[in-house]
Amino acid sequence: MFGRRVEFGKKQETLGGLKEASRPAPDADGAAPAFHKRQWDDPRIGSMLRDAGFAPDDERGNAPTADNRLAVFAAANQRLQERTEAFNRDMKAQHGHCQAVPFLVIDHKIWDGPHGAFLYAQMDLIGYDEWNVIMLASDPQTTQTCGLAGHPGFLPAVTQAMTEHVIGWKARHDALLTAFGIPAGGGRNVAHEQYEMERDALRQEIIDKAGWMKPRIIEDLLRKG
Repeated sequence: MFGRRVEFGKKQETLGGLKEASRPAPDADGAAPAFHKRQWDDPRIGSMLRDAGFAPDDERGNAPTADNRLAVFAAANQRLQERTEAFNRDMKAQHGHCQAVPFLVIDHKIWDGPHGAFLYAQMDLIGYDEWNVIMLASDPQTTQTCGLAGHPGFLPAVTQAMTEHVIGWKARHDALLTAFGIPAGGGRNVAHEQYEMERDALRQEIIDKAGWMKPRIIEDLLRKG
């Protein structure tokens, strides 16, 4: 209980799993941009890219995808730290003490594992975003004063359950690629309206599942004390 490890997306071998087929088509100069226009147009993703120092027409947009994603992860991590600090300030103002730390429902073992690339490269998901985060107590005093469940550090049962879900989601996405005749590893930048609708529905299902898990994780932690 009261563990503090929260990190993902740092292993080069995982990022190396990003296939060339998942990148946008080359532009007129023959350089493949690392981020698709659709990502720049997304308020959440586009904002993180800009926070990471990229611009839609910047030549750095043609840098290796793995390097760019590391920068995006770093920007998302910074945002998470800022949200954590704001949460602790607000709770401390109310209760006199609060030392909360983030817990990832889909944790770093999954993001850094063989299925992580599916989540961030094909589903455009980042584990540091709010959909995947629970604020939990880092010390007993925070539990007592703020009523937060203690941070467990790592929950093997949750990791196993979410790994099985991710494997299932990936299989369904692979089936979508096959159904629409899209090469394996592609999909994120394919202009196909029906595919995009199906993909977006799957992405929302992943987010909703993490949201469904949150109160159940908290309830279980509080029950175990």
